[in-house]
Amino acid sequence: MFGEGESRGWRNGVAIAALAAAALGAPGLALADTASEIKALKAQLKRLETKLDAQSKATHEATKHLDSTKSAPAASAPPPVFVSFKNGLYVESEDKSFDFKIGGRIHADGGFASSADTIRRSNAGFRRAELEVAGRAYGNWIYRFQYDFATAAGGVVGIRDAYLAYRAKFLPEWISAQPVSLQIGNFHEPFGREVLDGDKHMTFMERSLTANLGPARHIGAAIGVGDASWALKGGIFSTSPQDAASAPPVGGAQYWDASARAVYTPIHQEDALLHLGAAFVYHRPNSATGATDATNLTPGASAFERELTGILGAGGATARVPAAQDLSCAASAASLNVVTTGAGQLVAPFVQRPSCLKYSYNYGFEAAAALGPVSVEAEYVGAQYERDALLAFLYANGGGSRLHYSAYHVAASLFLTGESRAASYDGYDKNWSSPGTYSDVKIKNPLGKGGYGAVEVAARYEGIDLNNGGLVPASFVYLATAAGSAAQKAIANTATLGGRQENVTVALNWYPVRGVRLQANWTRAMTLIAPSDRAFLNGDHPSLFLARAQVFW
Repeated sequence: MFGEGESRGWRNGVAIAALAAAALGAPGLALADTASEIKALKAQLKRLETKLDAQSKATHEATKHLDSTKSAPAASAPPPVFVSFKNGLYVESEDKSFDFKIGGRIHADGGFASSADTIRRSNAGFRRAELEVAGRAYGNWIYRFQYDFATAAGGVVGIRDAYLAYRAKFLPEWISAQPVSLQIGNFHEPFGREVLDGDKHMTFMERSLTANLGPARHIGAAIGVGDASWALKGGIFSTSPQDAASAPPVGGAQYWDASARAVYTPIHQEDALLHLGAAFVYHRPNSATGATDATNLTPGASAFERELTGILGAGGATARVPAAQDLSCAASAASLNVVTTGAGQLVAPFVQRPSCLKYSYNYGFEAAAALGPVSVEAEYVGAQYERDALLAFLYANGGGSRLHYSAYHVAASLFLTGESRAASYDGYDKNWSSPGTYSDVKIKNPLGKGGYGAVEVAARYEGIDLNNGGLVPASFVYLATAAGSAAQKAIANTATLGGRQENVTVALNWYPVRGVRLQANWTRAMTLIAPSDRAFLNGDHPSLFLARAQVFW
């Protein structure tokens, strides 16, 4: 710690101080025996110098060791990560290249209904009980897997989202500052706005009847591009884990879809929104029938799960065209095979009964707007089916060669506590997989933080029309179906009579804190024209009350 000159000077100072102290402290002794006193002081000084030299050497060695430690490379510590338990377990690396989340949702429902036997008179259970894992790897790779364990209250157990995606910037900045998204696996086809809203964010407990004429989740590949104010997504899809059967008949081929959706948002501010969109899907049935692809070949059947407000079904099934009028002209996959008796055995392994459906396509238009706490939305979906007229006639299936069905809904909501749907709207920059949808409500005053949460009231009017032409009125079709002659049934068969329904729904939602919501919905069938196999539904006006406790994390 000291240089050689500094050490010597310090020791001389100590010696002078010691002599002074001795002289001042005992002047009598200094006069009596000065020589002996000086000798003792010199001996003491010598001992002090020896101790100082030893301390100096020890200090020098310690300093050398410290310097060598600093110069040696330190052992690499694991990189820090960010961990959060807010609404699920979330882990993220410091450079944000890796993250991981475990989440889920639970919907506990209960309710009751009047009259029509196509809805349950009372119903309580878990509508959804899902777990999900999602994350990012190496910055560009994104994965997600969801599984629903619920089967009660209309739920359908099985895989929901299960995909891998790659995102990277391939476009110049003047087109989009956002990465292009390549996605493969099982996920929603890009069609419709309300359909793509996550069920934990839907304003109403049940999707509207427009969902019955649109595609659901399917296995496929898609590409998406966009920015904060626009988005385009398209892909090719085939079978779905939510199909009644995932495989076509032996010797047959799976159906496939080509779908696309475009979104434009000219206004998106914290409390103001204008959203416009359009979508299209082309369906090629191949050998698949209503048994494997209910959405396209028995139109009106929800491909998500049974929507409880769809009353046109039978025995608790979804709204749909009656099985006898399956648009493939084949009631089941087994009926595709030719009769294997007599001469038919010679050709049975090589010939199958063809479907009369050549192709179908669906198209939709969507709009949504918000201003402060008020929001409105509307959607229309059309479904067109092109069939082989000769095969339809030979197989005695009604409706002719061209069939058209449609559905629509209009809805409005008001936040009594001042929140705005515009604040929870996600464009492509925030939700690349399903742009133009709503996420969590941004609660202004959560419960427990000086507020009462968010309170929302909403109303919706919706309709679906599964009737298609014919040479005779509906009353004739009902009678001929029930007890008509062969000739009368043939005339009645010129139409498909799947029925028509219009509902009004009012809703009350309370969001106390993020991740928790309590809902109550009341629905009444304002118009109900029965399908050909359930004439007793004509003129009925059943009501349905549903309540839900929701939590997600």
